[in-house]
Amino acid sequence: MSPDESRIESNPSMSSDDESPNGVENELSNSMESSMQPRLLVHPENSVAYVTVSDPVQVNEGIAGRKFTMYRVNYDPPPPPADGSSSSTAILSYATSVNRRYSDFSWLYERLHKERPGAIVPPLPDKQSVSRFSEVFIEGRRFHLEIFLRRVVCNPELKDTECLLVFLGGGDDEFKKAKKDGSFGSGKANVEAANEVAADEPYQPFDPEMAPGAHYNSQHDYNKLIDKVEGELSTKKAGIKKWIKERKTSLKGTMVRSPDDAIFDEITNYISALEMGLKRIDTQTSSLIRRDKDVSTCMLEFGLGCDALCHIDDEINGVIGEGDDTTSSTGIGQTFRQMGKTADDISKLSYEYYEKELSCFREPLRDHLKMIHAVKIALQKRHNRRVTYSTCINAVESKKASVHKYKITPGKEGKSVDAAASLARAEATLIVAKQNYEECSQRALREVDRFRRENASYMYATMLEFAKVQKEHHDKMNNAWGTLVPQLEGLDAS
Repeated sequence: MSPDESRIESNPSMSSDDESPNGVENELSNSMESSMQPRLLVHPENSVAYVTVSDPVQVNEGIAGRKFTMYRVNYDPPPPPADGSSSSTAILSYATSVNRRYSDFSWLYERLHKERPGAIVPPLPDKQSVSRFSEVFIEGRRFHLEIFLRRVVCNPELKDTECLLVFLGGGDDEFKKAKKDGSFGSGKANVEAANEVAADEPYQPFDPEMAPGAHYNSQHDYNKLIDKVEGELSTKKAGIKKWIKERKTSLKGTMVRSPDDAIFDEITNYISALEMGLKRIDTQTSSLIRRDKDVSTCMLEFGLGCDALCHIDDEINGVIGEGDDTTSSTGIGQTFRQMGKTADDISKLSYEYYEKELSCFREPLRDHLKMIHAVKIALQKRHNRRVTYSTCINAVESKKASVHKYKITPGKEGKSVDAAASLARAEATLIVAKQNYEECSQRALREVDRFRRENASYMYATMLEFAKVQKEHHDKMNNAWGTLVPQLEGLDAS
């Protein structure tokens, strides 16, 4: 193998993938394209190593042989506190080990939103339609699924949800039943999920069997409501979003007000400004990373050119020597040889620097943008409940007017009884809507407060790491050039 060939093989910046114009973008979009794991914040305490996602295995399902990847999810209760206190962070009192696929994690994500509206549910790794079974992609997804699960476990608003308990500790049959029926053995989570779905739907005239907040006769009625509404959501999701948008406009003048509205307006402005600023940094970071990878490639090509000129000079002067034999080369030949070696070293340094920028800055920055999006979803859940509560207030006022109208209208007294019953049901629904709205608002305030504290420490750590990487890289670059200069000055080019 020639020196040029060995140099190309030893430098990953010259791989064939880079010939694609989208090579850098593909690498930016997937943290696992780099040989380094991205450094993503889980929690300031970072004390949830007892939840792991490991051992990805490809499974073929059914006659058609649909292939998917199954992951092993292990949970080991943390050790008791060292101070001997009775407080414990354990979710389950026993160790569990279950198999879960990506769609199971997706179910947990959706269910967490339903059980705890207003909570900040961490993002899942993005889906990918191509190369889903490559080792690089599977390992990257496994890593991010583990981050997702650890964030859920250490979130005080999410760690005691029934869907998380059945996800971590439910057997195959129990978990399949929970996914199909939405039933966890107790009605509390089902009621919360039903209220969550109902809060995102337009107000409808009261149906004694299906109305949100009604007194159901059995657990079957709860499950019936969940199945009905979730089925409609799957086919009418776009329509519901459209309704919410239109309803927001139509209720603008009659939207219920609360003392927390000013705080939420401030939060919304803060999140929007934070997102805008980070997106600007993200755009410039992409340009910087692309430049640094180009520097690695260009310096490698520069070194190859210097080596070629060195060999030409040796041939002209009849010098016999290979590799680093510098005793027989002329001054200019030695100049090209030393310059080529330095260029090769700088090419490697630049590629290492590029990988560090990806793992230490670019990926944490993009992860933080995803967390900001999760905050916006939590705020939207609170807004949906505000719209529902306002709608219920308007419905009660309308029914009160109808009752009064029937009472004072001759011959309509009989209808006033039915109207009064309808009013009573609407008032019961209003009580539930108010409770849901207040609970969601308080939960969102707690979550945003926690996010602000963690955001400050997260961004500080990310920026500090970025500055350290910059200093380390430029010190190495200065040392490489600084070593070359006296070597060239000691040569005689004549």
